[in-house]
Amino acid sequence: MTDIYADGIGNVRLAGTNARIDLLVVGDKPDKDGNPTMQKKAELIIPLQGLIRANIQIQNVLDQLTEKGVLKKKDVKDKITTTQ
Repeated sequence: MTDIYADGIGNVRLAGTNARIDLLVVGDKPDKDGNPTMQKKAELIIPLQGLIRANIQIQNVLDQLTEKGVLKKKDVKDKITTTQ
């Protein structure tokens, strides 16, 4: 098994019955303003049923972190942020 580290996700698109998700890492070259850039590291291809299950599992983890106070819901839009 190979582990892949990602700092975030980029483009998410559907291709037939699969979702294709770009996995991003912080690049080694900043943009013209000196800000970090994100670069595509790999692509996750997952069936739609797997994507739905993953979404449920991720939401469960976020709910647990919110209950523990690690994350908090923010303002009217209900965005989640870290408390750190």
